[in-house]
Amino acid sequence: MWNNLDPRKRLVFGLALVAAVMAVFGLVRVATTPSMALLYAGLDASSAGEVITSLEQRGLRFDVRGDAIYVEAAERDQARLSLAGEGLPASGIAGYELLDGLSGFGTTSQMFDATYWRAKEGELARTLVASPMIRSARVHIANGADRPFDRSITPTASVTLGAKNGAIPASFAESARFMVAAAVNGLLPENVTVIDADQGVVMLTGDQTGGAPGAGGTDDRAESMRHNMERLLAARVGAGNAIVEVNIDVETQSETVTQRLLDPQSKVQVSTESESQTDNSNGSPSGAITVASNLPDGDTGSGGGQQSRNQNSTREQVNYDFSETVRETVRGAGEIKRITAAVLVNGISTVDDTGQTVWAPRPEAEMTALRELVQSAIGFDPDRGDVVTLQSMQLSQPPELGTLVDESPGFLSNNAMTLIQLGVLALVSIVLGLFVLRPLLATKPQLPPLAPDTPNLPDGAATALLSPPEDTANAPPALTHEGGPSAADMLRTAISERSVETNRLLKNWIETPDNSEEVPA
Repeated sequence: MWNNLDPRKRLVFGLALVAAVMAVFGLVRVATTPSMALLYAGLDASSAGEVITSLEQRGLRFDVRGDAIYVEAAERDQARLSLAGEGLPASGIAGYELLDGLSGFGTTSQMFDATYWRAKEGELARTLVASPMIRSARVHIANGADRPFDRSITPTASVTLGAKNGAIPASFAESARFMVAAAVNGLLPENVTVIDADQGVVMLTGDQTGGAPGAGGTDDRAESMRHNMERLLAARVGAGNAIVEVNIDVETQSETVTQRLLDPQSKVQVSTESESQTDNSNGSPSGAITVASNLPDGDTGSGGGQQSRNQNSTREQVNYDFSETVRETVRGAGEIKRITAAVLVNGISTVDDTGQTVWAPRPEAEMTALRELVQSAIGFDPDRGDVVTLQSMQLSQPPELGTLVDESPGFLSNNAMTLIQLGVLALVSIVLGLFVLRPLLATKPQLPPLAPDTPNLPDGAATALLSPPEDTANAPPALTHEGGPSAADMLRTAISERSVETNRLLKNWIETPDNSEEVPA
């Protein structure tokens, strides 16, 4: 077949063969190339260098892409465990292991205190970095000198946080303040400053938040009411079709009110005291007092008969008490004085016969029902002066930009590039096989014309065998022997019955020169 091809076809065949070999080689290489998985990312230069050195010593294949290190997916877990056994990657934050390096010889109390506070700062930073939203953390504690009799020294601290995405949430910053304050003796939460490394100061020293996180501050209560109302309205108008704002006016001063009430109409007899006194006296009346009555033997005789006296006295005291009510009211800071809520609800959008979007406000009956639901959600009290404003207006929809991110990528999205490469190589191989190799292999060599004096065959029999007549009706009459079957029919029958001998005969006949002797059958 190769000898019967012309030079052009030989060139095409050679190029097609090379392309096919390269396509197969590419398919095999892509199929056998191991997939790379993320080992570590976001490491500093020194830690990344130590990890790469350890991987090279272990003979593991790795790939560095920016600040990320990739290894083969099948070796990733084993590599992580092996590196962890070596203490890699080093986080760069030292904790209580600093105290292990201290010895009793040559270590002063000042050196121990400095190492202790450094270790505590490192442990607190490790705890903060353990959060999935924190990229980096640094803690600085100013405890001052150790003076037992100095009561004026209060420790302070500062925390610098770096977020992975966006800014540090206020709730997390407040939690960091309480965590650091709880770890240091005598440190108050308001003496801890939290700083966002990218955005600036989050909470300054002395900020008062009204208690621990989640203790029910004003902002937390307003946020909870707003969330409840949005969730309630979304069930009817759909998500994103209601905007709610809540403002809570609270009492900022505390007071104690004592009230005493007396009811004069309700008197009660409490006690009764009774006292009775009787005085009886008898005697003769004495005469007039003269000089003689003063003498020893003077006139002492009475002037006449007897005299008596009787005296009775009675005293009674009744004690009454009135009904009394004493009330003491303590009003602390944070009591709700007034709640105002503003709710904006999107209208109803429909498509008319022309395909245009038509907006219409919601019916009044529906707005009334929604207003009652909102009032119930916030605990509406008209005596307190609460106000709820509910309006139906058209909300402007910003244009959708970008591409929706799939939060749970599957096999196709993770291996899209590999599948595309495999598909392209497979397509190239199929095209080469169908449109290049197949036509070349299907090409039959052209046989030379038969010699007119073909031995051992009737005249015209071989020609009729190789190229049968297209139209038997117009074909010339075939050779026959005494009215029997034609020579061509006899040759076809012989070929079908003895194909091996026929092939050998035709081969010898084709290869025999014109002046050669007759080849026996």
